[in-house]
Amino acid sequence: MLCDGGGALGVGHVMRSLALAEAAVAAGHEVVVAGRLEGSFLQGQLEAAPVELVPLGVPVAAGDLHEVVDLVGRLRPGVLHVDSYAAPDGLWELVGAAGAMPEAVGDAVAGNTVLRSMVFGSVIFSNMEDGTFGRRPAEVVVDPTFGAELAARPQDGSGRLLRGSRYTPVRRKVIDARRRADDRKAPGRVGTARSVLVVMGGTDPMGLAPSAVGLLARTGLALNVTAIAMAENAQQARAAARGSALSLTVLAPVDDLPALMSAHDLVISAAGTSVWELCCIGVPTAVAWVVDNQREGYDRVVGAGAAIGLGGPALGADEGADERATALLRTALTDGRVLADLSTAGRRIVDGLGAWRVVATWEQVGRQPELQRAGAGRSARDPEADAGALAARPVTLQDARLLWQWRNDPATRAGSRSPQEVSWEDHLRWLTSSLDRSDRLLLVVQDAAGPVGTVRWDCEGQAEGPAGGGQEWEVSITVAPHRRGRSLGRPLLRAAELALSEAGRSEAKRPGGTVVSAYLAVVHVDNLASVRLFEASAYVPDLPPDPRGFMRFRKAARVP
Repeated sequence: MLCDGGGALGVGHVMRSLALAEAAVAAGHEVVVAGRLEGSFLQGQLEAAPVELVPLGVPVAAGDLHEVVDLVGRLRPGVLHVDSYAAPDGLWELVGAAGAMPEAVGDAVAGNTVLRSMVFGSVIFSNMEDGTFGRRPAEVVVDPTFGAELAARPQDGSGRLLRGSRYTPVRRKVIDARRRADDRKAPGRVGTARSVLVVMGGTDPMGLAPSAVGLLARTGLALNVTAIAMAENAQQARAAARGSALSLTVLAPVDDLPALMSAHDLVISAAGTSVWELCCIGVPTAVAWVVDNQREGYDRVVGAGAAIGLGGPALGADEGADERATALLRTALTDGRVLADLSTAGRRIVDGLGAWRVVATWEQVGRQPELQRAGAGRSARDPEADAGALAARPVTLQDARLLWQWRNDPATRAGSRSPQEVSWEDHLRWLTSSLDRSDRLLLVVQDAAGPVGTVRWDCEGQAEGPAGGGQEWEVSITVAPHRRGRSLGRPLLRAAELALSEAGRSEAKRPGGTVVSAYLAVVHVDNLASVRLFEASAYVPDLPPDPRGFMRFRKAARVP
């Protein structure tokens, strides 16, 4: 993992890299973190993490990647993950040329994606971006910005796109704090606030902690306030609390910040990576955006009702804005319902599985054929082209007996969550009811030779995200027994996806007028044929296997 951190850069890039590192180690992998990493706080976090640390003489952001190329050539990692806004373009191709090769081959590889894949196909290039910040082509793109999946991303040859807050990586300490919060109190039951934590980033490079303490002092409330601040910031925070009803404690940066967060009734934070940790834990939060790359996430988390918006870098310098922010804080601190709503909304945004999803996708991509996974083109059989030869139509009662026979086929039942045989009477009753439902769509897919299979879509509800985020639909697919073994699964699935999306766009069809945001699939881990089908169709891991061995895959719908 490549990232820089400390000083004016802050610690966000490093902390989310460590979250991914923890998940990778838990999955049985070894992790090396390399970069320019400064400051005692960051060093302590790295030393406690299950990683090997390789300090670089030149920051990743400086653009001189000779050390990186040498490191990749020596370690030959399975994944190279970069979290840096300023890393140079062409990193994928440059690092792909690392290692001991004849010079002529190295030159060819550096400029040829297909050849690079054949020679260095084992190295998966993964990149973290925040909207347009840090954007570059990669085999796996991770953008944990809340609502990122709702906006189109330019096509640049990238492979898997993991976009939105479901891919927010949070550390194990954060997940543990979330679980402790579950044990301590029922979600949605929060009393009025008595304790407040102020933490404006790992290093508070803009010095906003004193301004936040000043806002709390102006509320006139008797509060126990803890502020994370050092040196001059600490002195100014104490000065801001003098003469007020606050009882202020000033601390240097702590090792287990999530535990400290979860011990307070409200946290005031900068709109960086800490916000997503707070959402995951479920701590009511007030946020200020500090630098430009935080503005989009700030607007969205405030708009979703998961945080109180205090404004931008002028915090403490704009009297009118400060009065508004003070009023918002006073209302939240004295209204348990407001605090409960903030907590509930935050936990919906970040569920704590983001790091697992990213690491599971790295593993999935590593199982793909090298040329296919590297974006060098589609496989010999193009599922979208093949889908054009298939037609999906709504099921009618005339299809009842055919669907019943397919449903009771032994191979079909073996891969089903309900493997028992279904009687004709029960099947007919189920089908009649299903045809009247607006949250279910049944399709028969056929080609010139006849029926290929059937697909059932069930609406799993509204996706979390700004403006609702659309609806997610779970698929159940059955290939006709007499058509199996003919590579029809992918085009059949793609035809069904297109039919569902078309139904969503048309008010004349069910599900009328509903935007489809994602396709879901639940598959038993031992059903290798189905796992391969969904992996090859760009579905990525979404939920770990349940006690029965069923795991969920997800594919984001295309943004117009």
